Amino acid sequence: MNRLKAKEGLFVVHLFFSIDHWKRKGGHFHPDFEVEVGSIVDRIKNEEGFQIATFCMLCHCDIGFMILGPDLHKMQEFEKRLTKTFSLDGWNLHYSFFSMTEKSEYTTTRAEFEEELISSGIQPGTEDFLNRMSAFEKTMEYYTTVRLYPTLPNYPFFSFYPMRKKRESSQNWYALGFKERKELMKGHAIVGRKYSGRVVQYITGSTGLDDWEWAVSLYANDPYDIKSIVYEMRFDPVSAKFAEFGSFYCGLQMSLNEAIKRVQR
Repeated sequence: MNRLKAKEGLFVVHLFFSIDHWKRKGGHFHPDFEVEVGSIVDRIKNEEGFQIATFCMLCHCDIGFMILGPDLHKMQEFEKRLTKTFSLDGWNLHYSFFSMTEKSEYTTTRAEFEEELISSGIQPGTEDFLNRMSAFEKTMEYYTTVRLYPTLPNYPFFSFYPMRKKRESSQNWYALGFKERKELMKGHAIVGRKYSGRVVQYITGSTGLDDWEWAVSLYANDPYDIKSIVYEMRFDPVSAKFAEFGSFYCGLQMSLNEAIKRVQR
């Protein structure tokens, strides 16, 4: 079988499960559930290029996963095995989402940065110009790597939500010109950078892959910071005028065994 790998970036699957206590009360449970689901999670962790984060969820559902990997056949296999194993123990798949890591089309290009330097009076070929260009290229290389091939953080609090841009007659994001969209996104990015070190954001693309256009995954040490960044961004024109949000799913990142104990105890 030919392996299906992304041209760039990684495949991302979010899975959220709810335990059906009535089903389990009726004897619909699997005695080796913890061992089998633990084996799947361990296999994902040991698969080259794959990562998985496990959450004990709040309110909407019970246990969640965020899985990243370069091979779609393996990703689908892991997703199906997890879903089947949870169902044998009396759990329901509450919500799932498929997306891919991507870099933003609105980032500053090399040509634009050169233009900015020249406009500020820094002449091409000078030592200052060359040093600034070198620093810019290193920054952009790092940014691209982080967006396309991130390493999931060990922050304790997690929040996920899907979103899309509006296409209404008076508020159609895609009817705006590229320059206007890019200028609006600059303001959006400034708000995000204020929370650097406190909130880790992963914006993964799902256009043509799922019902929404993006999946937003936020990690933080303090849920207050996630509450604050989402609140503040809603006043930015990009969100205030053009954004639509799906349901929010929040949880605590922990080991699978601890998450299962909290739900079943």
